[in-house]
Amino acid sequence: METAIIAFIIIINLATILVVYKSLSNIELKNKIILIVIGEIVMYVILFILYGISSSGVNETVVNNSRQIILFTILPINIICIELPLMLTLKKLQQGDIENSQFKKRMAICLIIAVIILVLEFAYIRDIQAGISNFGANLSK
Repeated sequence: METAIIAFIIIINLATILVVYKSLSNIELKNKIILIVIGEIVMYVILFILYGISSSGVNETVVNNSRQIILFTILPINIICIELPLMLTLKKLQQGDIENSQFKKRMAICLIIAVIILVLEFAYIRDIQAGISNFGANLSK
């Protein structure tokens, strides 16, 4: 069962990368790859920090054992909901499809949505960690 879950998470992450790749049409291959890699790293670092903040007061074993599975499960959500709109807006500005004032408005909206998503994920991650801790405590009784 664990192998199936990990395989599913890998497939979802690869599908997300493919969606971003396809969405960045009209961009040189080298630049696409650079954007995708940088975006993945930035999103992972943001989630890693968020995970660290949300794990204060939680059993350290739970935090360490569940970190990667939780981060790589949430990562595709952030890429589709946060990174992709930012990249598409930047692409439109670069291609001249939108003006600078419209770009600033769209970026502000994207950042507000990003903050809302991150706050919700903070609560969600904290809840997952508490649930795992409670489940482990109930098993040991």
